[in-house]
Amino acid sequence: MNATTPVSITKDSTKWLSSPATVIKGKMGDLKQHIPVFERRMFGPALLPVEQLKESFDLNSAKSHGFNPLYDVIVRKPLVEGEVELPVGLVSPYYSLIQHIEIFDEVLRAVNAVNVDIADIDAELLLTGYGERMRLCLKFPNNFGFEVKVGDRLAFTLECYNSIDGSMKFMALVGWLRLVCSNGLVIQERDSYFRRRHNQYLQMQDIATVLHEGIATTTREQAIFKQWMRTKVSEEKLKKWVNKQLADSWGKKAAARAWHITLSGHDVEFADPFQKGAPTEKDVIPTVTVPGAVLPGDNVYAVSQSLSWLAKERRDVQEQLEWKQQIPELIDKLNK
Repeated sequence: MNATTPVSITKDSTKWLSSPATVIKGKMGDLKQHIPVFERRMFGPALLPVEQLKESFDLNSAKSHGFNPLYDVIVRKPLVEGEVELPVGLVSPYYSLIQHIEIFDEVLRAVNAVNVDIADIDAELLLTGYGERMRLCLKFPNNFGFEVKVGDRLAFTLECYNSIDGSMKFMALVGWLRLVCSNGLVIQERDSYFRRRHNQYLQMQDIATVLHEGIATTTREQAIFKQWMRTKVSEEKLKKWVNKQLADSWGKKAAARAWHITLSGHDVEFADPFQKGAPTEKDVIPTVTVPGAVLPGDNVYAVSQSLSWLAKERRDVQEQLEWKQQIPELIDKLNK
């Protein structure tokens, strides 16, 4: 950190579709300068901007000029002095390039629309190695969050995901971040998230709708978390759910880890990775103490936190998101 760029930049241990990731943390207003900008070029020997090529010749004759009209190239522009332009992906000519910086600016407008000062927002920007994928996460001030119990506070969050190479749909969603352990949860009220393919129908302005509706549902979602805290789960019921529904969805190893985290607060590794049997029957060796584990793990909220820990520990950002979004459905099955 320094006076001119008050952010922290770290290489993250996770990857995103095999690409290493960098995490930049700071206040919302300080992150924009770190977001790369991209340009679309025709796929050919010169990699000239599409508009410039249209002035040079009819695109119908592109092939005779050494250009492939079936593809465009997405090129990352230099971010700092000394960098060079870098091709980062091939896309269809019909692909709508949505810049990360456009997403960022739209998020700023959405935040201003709900009368929140960006100086009060802590933000995290995750970028893959060439900047082709971005995750932007905003943690809103304390008055947007709540305590599910004394000392256990959840912060309201807005997350946006985008790719400039078509490898992921643009997505905006609201959720909750548990401050004691940084585990994330998404309840997913009806219409509380927005997802579209990159095409002419994409409306980034819907980010404001996602945020507005997400804030409107916070009272109901707080009630859900508190109900989870009050809902007791017997060890026998937990065992049946772990060995069936959770194992079917996340596999036996993750199910076994969830079982032990919920009961003991410790993650585990397996004494024999090839041991047969139900997840709750596997021989394990305790490893790390899970931060913020809810003990005794005899309620639905405790189970949800075990699942959130497992989701966060996935080594791929795509898997982290997918697992986090599956938690409400898995908890519903436990509640039945």
